[in-house]
Amino acid sequence: MPLHRRHLITAALPLAAGCAGAPPNPAPNPAPNPSPAGIDPALQARLAEAGSDGSNTHAVLVQRGAVTLAELYFSGSDRPAGSWWPRRMTFDAQTPHDQRSVTKSVLGLLAGIQHGLGRLGPLDTPVLQFFPEHRAAAGATLQALQLQHLLDMTTGWQWDELSLPYDHPANPDRRMAAAADLPAFAFGLPFDHAPGTRFTYCGVAPRLLAEVLQRASGQSLRTLADDTLFGPLGIANPPWGTTRDGSLRGDSGLLLTPRQMARIGRLMLDGGRTPAGRQVVPADWIAGTFAQRVPASFGMGDGRYWWHGRFTAGPGAGIPYTTAMGNGGQRIAVVPSLDAVVVITAGRYNQPDNGVPPARLLRMVLAHLAAQG
Repeated sequence: MPLHRRHLITAALPLAAGCAGAPPNPAPNPAPNPSPAGIDPALQARLAEAGSDGSNTHAVLVQRGAVTLAELYFSGSDRPAGSWWPRRMTFDAQTPHDQRSVTKSVLGLLAGIQHGLGRLGPLDTPVLQFFPEHRAAAGATLQALQLQHLLDMTTGWQWDELSLPYDHPANPDRRMAAAADLPAFAFGLPFDHAPGTRFTYCGVAPRLLAEVLQRASGQSLRTLADDTLFGPLGIANPPWGTTRDGSLRGDSGLLLTPRQMARIGRLMLDGGRTPAGRQVVPADWIAGTFAQRVPASFGMGDGRYWWHGRFTAGPGAGIPYTTAMGNGGQRIAVVPSLDAVVVITAGRYNQPDNGVPPARLLRMVLAHLAAQG
């Protein structure tokens, strides 16, 4: 498996030992004012030890229902997108963390909100309906491209951003970033296969979907996100990287604190409702997101930019979970059968097997919670 293809590997993998030769993280920083009645001392201690193994874990947060069972922050090296050099940081509950491709999962929720408002039409709506200026030159295959193909990354485009370093000039992600006109760039891509026939990890799909949301609503993605999702969740104007024209990126660039990440996980578990009972994302959209829509990569399924896996610790069907994932080890894992949210942040961007440490932490948490009943 090429080096950069590994950036999304999750708990589908077996447990792995800590990285040999890596310096251990310092002792974790205790979360400010944790609930003494809620913290699980055994889980907190196990995660403190596991997160200090040199894997460059930055934070772990575990919630079950409304109770925080564990919350730990570490010191480590970080290199947020756009930074030239890594820097040593001490993380805490107020530190926004680069989400990388967790941004895509948030975009999927924003699409659900706009779909619920009737602004997108049916999911089999042709993408070109939102780009009339490109219809005349479009061939039959491009005309068959639908909104649901963008959401499930079944576009059919010839695209491979995972086999080459992201700074390699031949990486399509780099060419996309340099494009002055994103729709023209996307609609000029060759097709490998018919839209809707198979999954290909494709960063241009959420980039183009972000443009669709803006055109359909008549608002910027910044306004849509703040007014319809972040505001109701009590998340105030989180940092989010922009494209060349100043628009928010649909595929990456969002920064959130672990507690803010947990709010998004809880929104998923509560069927799109806030703790106050406000329906933010339509319940049927959340149900469709939990459903595995297409077989994807790494032994997992994908749908609407969320990934689906199963934790199995022995005989039996195992514990299904759905997770947002980002390069370097970012996770928002939601586990309906346990009513649990597991948040992990880390700084292992583009490193070999960088998904193994968060996979190990997630498996540890799920085994512990399952044992508690």
